[in-house]
Amino acid sequence: MRKWVRPAFGTAMCTAAAGFVTLMFRDNSFKTILPVLFLAIIVFSAVGFGNVAGLLSTVFAATIFAAFLFEPTLSLGVKDSAQRSNLIWMIVGGLIMSELLGNPPQQRPHL
Repeated sequence: MRKWVRPAFGTAMCTAAAGFVTLMFRDNSFKTILPVLFLAIIVFSAVGFGNVAGLLSTVFAATIFAAFLFEPTLSLGVKDSAQRSNLIWMIVGGLIMSELLGNPPQQRPHL
């Protein structure tokens, strides 16, 4: 049970950051490049809280951006091709960086 506390906390922090960023940049033209820049937060989550936190943070942030930041709102479809492309790059980059840079959960040796 304890091994999931750190990844859950990291995932919650990154998801909250995605929600905050979505609220801040919803009406800004800067929002198209936002998923690529958000990779820095995902990498921070993976390095600080483990690869599971990075993987889950990537999935949750992509879902939040697709549903609430990009048109059509409340849908996982993204109409603009540049926004969709940047979202895909965030997903691919987040998954790869989480696996490469994130620490795997510590396993205790079996006695």
